[in-house]
Amino acid sequence: MNYNLLILLLIGHFLGDFYFQTDEIARNKIGCKPKLIKHCLLYTLAMLIVIVPLFTPKLFIYSLIISFIHFIVDFIKSNIKNREKHEVSIYFLDQAIHIFVIIGFAIFLSKNLYIFYLDPIKKLFDLFKVNGFKILSAILALLIIMKPASITIKIVLAKYSGFIKEEKEGVPNTGALIGELERFIILLMLTQGQYAAIGFVLTAKSIARYKKIVEKIEFSEYYVLGTFLSTLIAIITYLIIFSSFFS
Repeated sequence: MNYNLLILLLIGHFLGDFYFQTDEIARNKIGCKPKLIKHCLLYTLAMLIVIVPLFTPKLFIYSLIISFIHFIVDFIKSNIKNREKHEVSIYFLDQAIHIFVIIGFAIFLSKNLYIFYLDPIKKLFDLFKVNGFKILSAILALLIIMKPASITIKIVLAKYSGFIKEEKEGVPNTGALIGELERFIILLMLTQGQYAAIGFVLTAKSIARYKKIVEKIEFSEYYVLGTFLSTLIAIITYLIIFSSFFS
C-alpha cells in the first residue's frame, strides 16, 4: 500500500469532518440538507487540498468519489430515528465507515495507479533533508489528538454529564484546551520514551480540581473517566501511527 496516500487521505478526512466543520454546521446539519451539503462541500475541499502533493487527474476523480460516499453516509446518518439513544454507537460507526472507505480506496489506488510526489514537493523534501512520510504522520497524529479527540470524549461522556451540577468555576471553555494540551504532552513524552513524565502531567491536571475531586464523588468519577479516555486516545494514536510505522 502507498502509505503516503493513506496518510494524506486520512488528514483530509479529519480536516474535513472536524476542523472545516463549524460547531454551527455540526449542530444543524442533521435534518437540514443545506447544512449537510455545505459540510460535504467543505469535506470535498479538504480532500482535494491534501492530494495536491500527489496530484493526478484520476486521483482527483477518486477523491470526489470518496467525498460523495461521505455525503451518502452522513445523509443516511441524518435520517436515523431516535439518534439520541444511540449517539455514541452511531458516532463510532460513522467514523469507522469513513475510515474503512478511505483505507479501501488507498489499497485500490495503490494497486491501480502510479502515485508519487510531484517534483516540486520532492525537491522541497530533499532541500531540507526531511522525511515527508514522518512529517505527514506527525501532522495526522496531532490532528487526531486535538479537536477529534475532544469531540469524541464529549460524546462518550454526554450521558454522564447530567449527574454533574453546572457551576461557574474557573475560566469558561478551558476544559477542551487543557485536554488537548494534556494529550499533546503525553504524545510528546511517548515519542521521547519519557513514560514516567506522563504521571506528572496527570498529577498536575488533578491538582487544579483536587478539592472538587475529593468532595464530590460524581465529579471525581466523571473526571477520572474523562482523563482515562483522553490518555487512551493519546496512547492509541502513538501506537498506531508512530510505533507501527516507525518501529
